[in-house]
Amino acid sequence: MNIGIAVDSKHGLYVPVLRHADSYNNQGIRKWLNRTVEEIRNRKIGREQFQHATITLSNFGAIAGLYATPVVTPPQVAIVGVGRINEKLTLIDNTPTQINTLPLSMTFDHRACTGGEAARFMKALVQHLEQE
Repeated sequence: MNIGIAVDSKHGLYVPVLRHADSYNNQGIRKWLNRTVEEIRNRKIGREQFQHATITLSNFGAIAGLYATPVVTPPQVAIVGVGRINEKLTLIDNTPTQINTLPLSMTFDHRACTGGEAARFMKALVQHLEQE
């Protein structure tokens, strides 16, 4: 899977593509992202690094906001928006506990996948994030 990562910069919005994202571990993704953001800041990133994304990840929560309705950019099939982490009081084993929640939004192209497929994708994403 090739994932576009939305990066806001003083030069505008860039969406570089992490190709074969499933072959990276967390440290590899972090290293790729740090290097890519530096290339964007220095305007040294090549045009080929913006091609062939299947899905985009947009972290609007880094700026502000909990939820959004991100727009899919064809020919991509979906975009996942990440809101700002917020604290929530909940009961765990009948004990009031403060937990962090991460709001996620997803927009997808019904011509490319069904609502059930999109829901299963989001469920798998949430399960993966909860394990980390």
